[in-house]
Amino acid sequence: MDGKPVTCPVKLSSLAELLVRDLPSYGNRIVQRRRKRSDQVYSSIVTASAPELQPLPIVSREYPSQFPQASATQVFISTLENQYTGTRSAQIQQFHWLFLAQTRQGWRLANIYTRTGGFPLANNPISPPIESSRTIVGEAIRIWLNDCYLGKLRNYGA
Repeated sequence: MDGKPVTCPVKLSSLAELLVRDLPSYGNRIVQRRRKRSDQVYSSIVTASAPELQPLPIVSREYPSQFPQASATQVFISTLENQYTGTRSAQIQQFHWLFLAQTRQGWRLANIYTRTGGFPLANNPISPPIESSRTIVGEAIRIWLNDCYLGKLRNYGA
């Protein structure tokens, strides 16, 4: 069953809830499209956390926003991923600071910064933040936001 179409929310909290619901499936489809049979290392997104909307202090403005005319709003999420290397697998956590801007074409991803660590985090170091708009998660968010604006999202079982 396809489910009913979902109107893209204007309210950030509603938008973020739908985004984390769909992020694993959007990201995993991108992984499958990009993946070659010869790839030795690949990941799959298991889950995304509930979004946090409380802004974090930002000290670096090294990367310019893609939408300088719109003020960006912060959303923090984390993902749990399985990373496969040959016959071995490991779980990693990624921590994502999304900066979303509301434009005439709906919400858009202005920037995203990501830190990566093992799971559980207590036993593993965490990386410094990197600008990650061109990663699987960044691409999945951009595609999802576009689908949301175009009314292509579905409401399954709600």
